[in-house]
Formats: sequence, structure tokens, C-alpha cells
Amino acid sequence: MRKNQHIELFERYLHNEASEAEEQLLAETLRHDRQIHSILEDGLRNADPGMDEETSNRMYERIRTSIPVKKKPLFAQPIWRRSLRWAAIFILPLISAFSVYFLMNGNIAGNGIPVTVTAGKGEKAEITLADGSRVWLNSGSSLTYNETFSRKERNVYLTGEAYFEVTKDKKHPFTVKTNEMDIQALGTAFNVSAYDTEQFFSSVLLEGKVKVSAYGQEYILEENERAIYDKTNHTLTTDKVYASDFVEWKNGNLYFQNRSFEEIANTLARVFNVEIGFVSEELRPIRFSGTLGGSSIRNTLDILSLTSPMRYEMNGTVIELYYEK
Repeated sequence: MRKNQHIELFERYLHNEASEAEEQLLAETLRHDRQIHSILEDGLRNADPGMDEETSNRMYERIRTSIPVKKKPLFAQPIWRRSLRWAAIFILPLISAFSVYFLMNGNIAGNGIPVTVTAGKGEKAEITLADGSRVWLNSGSSLTYNETFSRKERNVYLTGEAYFEVTKDKKHPFTVKTNEMDIQALGTAFNVSAYDTEQFFSSVLLEGKVKVSAYGQEYILEENERAIYDKTNHTLTTDKVYASDFVEWKNGNLYFQNRSFEEIANTLARVFNVEIGFVSEELRPIRFSGTLGGSSIRNTLDILSLTSPMRYEMNGTVIELYYEK
């Protein structure tokens, strides 16, 4: 089993994506505590070869003490499944600890302070990073980064959507990390959409070049190209687009390309901080393409109702959508 395959299989299992054969393979790996201990040691050692022993021991102790005590089940389970359940509980703090530790510290030699900026529903935010790079956060998004970048790389972590204008620095790659996909740039302008509630993550390139990677797949994007990652089947594809359309949200507009009304409703709820429900279920899968002004939720719905088979009723911040032939 190659270096990081243990962790990858654990992640697949924790997300209910592992096949029975993969679960059995994990169970075989976890027959002895010594192997689990080895995974921890290898993970800490390989994640950062320069980590000092004190930090390594502190990380290990944090992981060990965060493991919950599992109660005895009422009904017997096959031994390998019980082992796997225990292993999943064991490894989750490891994955979380690694994610938080290396996201926050990023092999930093200095004293970078982790910062999280959040744009709530109905809000947007603009950030200038330590290297001069600029970030615009869309509604319902957050960006985590260090006040000072490391001497080797510039890493930020995104949940939601953001537009980046990255200061050029070939010696220090700039990487946007999301839960499913990484986007690396040397100096460029691009948009990333990575809302955890949506099936697809995407990145659109406006200027320069970026490398998009997800689940062992990689693409180098050229200008006016988009990478789309499907979280359901773990595929990464690309297509040609007019990239500027995808950053209309920066100017207060809403651009939709072949989006279902269910997806549109989720976006409007996030942007305007409202609740949207469907009275007519047949409206959900109907698709729409176009740009809508985002001055207010009522104006946006008025335009949408004139250009689609939809009508709406609004009571305060609660909106109900109807299908109208």
C-alpha cells in the first residue's frame, strides 16, 4: 500500500464511499495496534520532515487523548467491521489534527497568526493578504489564512466562493485549498466555488495559469477555462467558458449557466439571507441560464419570473416558489 493510501481509504470510509473490498483491506491493515501506531508515526514524519520531536509528541498526544471511548454494541458485529469502526473513530482526529495543524502552520518558520474572515449570508468581504494578493469573498463563505505566509509557500483554505487576484511570486506558489479540490497559481486571477452544500466544486481562470487537482486528477487551466469537480463520482472535467461571467457576483450581479431552480434557490437564499421553499416540486429540476441584477431579492425574483415558468409569493424573508405554465 503506497504512502498515503491508508489515509485516503480512511477518508473514503468516513464518507461512506469505500467499497466492501476496500473496507476489508482496511480491516486487514488494522489487525494490530502496532500498525496503527506506525500509521501515526509515518503520518507525522512524512507530513513535515522538519517537525521537531517536541511538536511531534505534542501532536501525537493531542490525537491520542481526543479518541473517544467506544461503548460495547448491543448486537455482535463481524470482527473486521468492529475493528474498522474503531479505526474510523481513531483516525478521524488524526485527519482533523493534520488538517488544522498544517493548514494553520503551513511549515511556517515565523510566527504567523491564523485568521478566518467570514462573509455571512447577504454579505460580501474583501481581503488583502500579506503578499498583496486580493480576495473577494462571496456570501456564505469563509477564508482561513496566516497573517504572514511561510518561507516556502502561500496557502489559504476556502469554504464557499471567492475571486482571487494573486501577486506573482514564482518561488512561493499560491494554493487555495478546499475540502475536495486544490488550486495552485503563481500569479493569476481566478474564481473558486466550493460550497460544501453543493455537488460541484469549480474553478474558472480569468488570467494566467492555475493547476487544479482533486482525487488524484490534475488539469492545467488556460484562460477562459473552467474545471468542475463532481463530489459524487469524484471526476474532474474542464470546459470553455466566458470567465468574466462567473465573477459577476463581485459587481452585485448573479450569473447562472444551465443551473436548476433548486441550485438557483440555494444561491438566492445565501446571497439575500432569505428562506426559499418549493410549493411546486416540478419546478426544482427546470434549468435556467442568464444574468440577474442583484440589487434586491424582490427585483431578482421579478426578473426571474418574467423569463421562466416561475411565480413567487413573499412574506417577509420567507419565499415560496410555484411552477406556472
